[in-house]
Amino acid sequence: MIKMKAKEVKAIIAATFPDYKKHDVYVGAAEKVTLHDLNWSGGSRSEYRACTIDGKPTENKYAAAMHVPAPWDNMFEGKTVDVPEGFVIVRGGYFCGKTATLFINVNPANMPKFITA
Repeated sequence: MIKMKAKEVKAIIAATFPDYKKHDVYVGAAEKVTLHDLNWSGGSRSEYRACTIDGKPTENKYAAAMHVPAPWDNMFEGKTVDVPEGFVIVRGGYFCGKTATLFINVNPANMPKFITA
C-alpha cells in the first residue's frame, strides 16, 4: 500500500467519489477485493465504486444499492470481486461520521503506473 496525493489520481476520484476533498489516498495491488462494512455501524460505512485505470466511469449499477438491505440480509456483504486489469475498485465512505480516506485497489499488473506517478 502506498500513499499518494489525491491530485495524482484526480481522474479516478472524479469518476468514483467526485465530492472527495481530502489530500491523500492509498493505493494497493489486489487481484480481488472483499466488500465489507456496507451498512452503518457506529457512524461508519464503506462504499465501493469502480472505474477504469484512466478514470473513465463504469456502470456502477449496484453501488447505490449495496448499503440498502438490512445488515443481516445484505447480499453484497462479504462478497469477493475481481479487480480486472485496466480497472480499479475504490473504497470510500465514512469513518466515525467523517469522510473516510479513499483506498484504491488496482490489479497488480497495473501497479507500476502508480509507483512511477
